Amino acid sequence: MHTWVTIKEIGGGILLALLVSFPLAWGMTKSHSLRSILQPLFIVIQCVPMFALAPIMVLWFGWSYVSIVIPTMLMIFFPLTINIFQGLCSTPTYLLDYFRIHQATPWQTFWKLQLPWAMPNLFAGFRIAAAVAGLCAVAGEWAGGQAGLGLLMIESRRSTDLEMTFAALAYLTAVSLCLYSAVLFIEKKVARPSRSNVKNIARAGYMSLALSFFLLSGCNSTDEATAKETRLILDWLPNPNHIPIYTGIEKGFFLKHGIELELLKLHDPGDSLSLLTTNRANLAVYYMPETYVANTQGANLTPVGFLIKQPLNAFIFPEGEGIQHPADLNGKKIGYVVGSFGLTLLNKMLEYKSIIPSALYNVNFDLVSTLGTKQIDAIYGAYWNIEVEHLRSLGINTAFFPLSDFGSPNHYELIIIAKEGSAWSESDFVARFQAALQQSIDYSVAHPDAAFDIYMRANPDKSEKTFAWERQAWHKTIPLLAENQHNDPAVWENFEAWTK
Repeated sequence: MHTWVTIKEIGGGILLALLVSFPLAWGMTKSHSLRSILQPLFIVIQCVPMFALAPIMVLWFGWSYVSIVIPTMLMIFFPLTINIFQGLCSTPTYLLDYFRIHQATPWQTFWKLQLPWAMPNLFAGFRIAAAVAGLCAVAGEWAGGQAGLGLLMIESRRSTDLEMTFAALAYLTAVSLCLYSAVLFIEKKVARPSRSNVKNIARAGYMSLALSFFLLSGCNSTDEATAKETRLILDWLPNPNHIPIYTGIEKGFFLKHGIELELLKLHDPGDSLSLLTTNRANLAVYYMPETYVANTQGANLTPVGFLIKQPLNAFIFPEGEGIQHPADLNGKKIGYVVGSFGLTLLNKMLEYKSIIPSALYNVNFDLVSTLGTKQIDAIYGAYWNIEVEHLRSLGINTAFFPLSDFGSPNHYELIIIAKEGSAWSESDFVARFQAALQQSIDYSVAHPDAAFDIYMRANPDKSEKTFAWERQAWHKTIPLLAENQHNDPAVWENFEAWTK
């Protein structure tokens, strides 16, 4: 399924690149002014890393087919356009003069002379496009895809399901090789033996169009016209903390309260607020400390639901490494995955216990692998109910220090937020949503095995090995789930006072 999604994205990117490249290349051959404008622009576009552009596409177009196809096209069309342009310019002048003498139209000159002569350059561009198209599509999927080989790679890697990671990589390689071979096959059929074989060119055009439409057939997008009523972004890739939400959707608890809920995966929690404030999502699972900071900067976010009302973040470290008390972190290497505010809190908590680490490393969400390979001595930013079990499944027994040992007050961990003034922050919706969420939590607590089975069905890409440790994490999570949806102002006031 993921391979088919990626193939469609590759096909859409190549087709869109062709539709853009041919007119631009032809126009550049006709106008020196246009060439002077476009060539520097092409270089600028090519210098922009698509990994940085892809998240912006999600902000503009949402989680849609278009948001992945456009970055794919932008990485392909530069070499394609330049090769087509060079090919069209390579036509000998004496042949162009011959066509002019016989009063050939510009279309006849292009179709019967310039295009056949440009075929070697044209297929050189096609070969480059075929080689990089898979990488381009994966870049888009990493930023905002909900399916595809790129998403499968990142999910399985963060679950340390390396068999699935390499399987996805092998499939992506196979797709790229097949696409490259198809280009070579078409080139062999077209470029024989004469450059002016117009019938072969037409045949290639028909084959390319047929292939493109085949690849694009059945494409769907989650744009504004087809999106469900309420879109909820998860704070992270699906994990046991989210099981009550999956349960509420399958058991119909949200629908019973008039809420059609759609879950969207997120690979970087830092994107939640921008997607929420730009109306690409309606609700977001988020963290109380970051919500407080965002509101001090004018974000106007309000909590509308509560999943877990106690801190899960902790300092996690391997057992048997001489760490028994917080003071033992002195001189240790600590890895973290938090934003600037979180790093400030980390430094203040370490200062509170007079701890001076040997180094602080931003491990960029690779907390488990860096601790497992002993690149760092302790991690901050992981959840003790999730990552401890994940590490145990890898044969690494760990312990942890709760944040309360470092002076941090009790606060809500996982809350669900909406933008103030939106329909999803109105009292009627909040009441219905909280009733549905609490019903989902209560059912999950009362029927933990059934709830976990629902979660497994909703995430079929996870391996049995991953589900094994996630089941253990789920049993540790059950007693942590919110017992009610009451929002206690004192919790926010105490956290604000401590932060200041």
